[in-house]
Amino acid sequence: MTISELTLKTRDEEPVRRFEVFTGTGRRRDWSDEEKAQIVAESYSTDVTVCAVARRHGLSPQQLFTWRRLLRKPEHNPV
Repeated sequence: MTISELTLKTRDEEPVRRFEVFTGTGRRRDWSDEEKAQIVAESYSTDVTVCAVARRHGLSPQQLFTWRRLLRKPEHNPV
């Protein structure tokens, strides 16, 4: 198979001339404990869903569920 056979084509049989290069660490953020606690508290509100809260803060729902689980553990709660 040659390179020309692997070239993407548009409907007009022109080669596609655009490509994207992703660099850096992506959307990774470093949340403070206070920010996490506020977001978790917001997710327990009765008038919103976890998915809606996660979307509003740029998180995946899985990440927010993990934070909720971790904050329920005794070693994370000050006595």
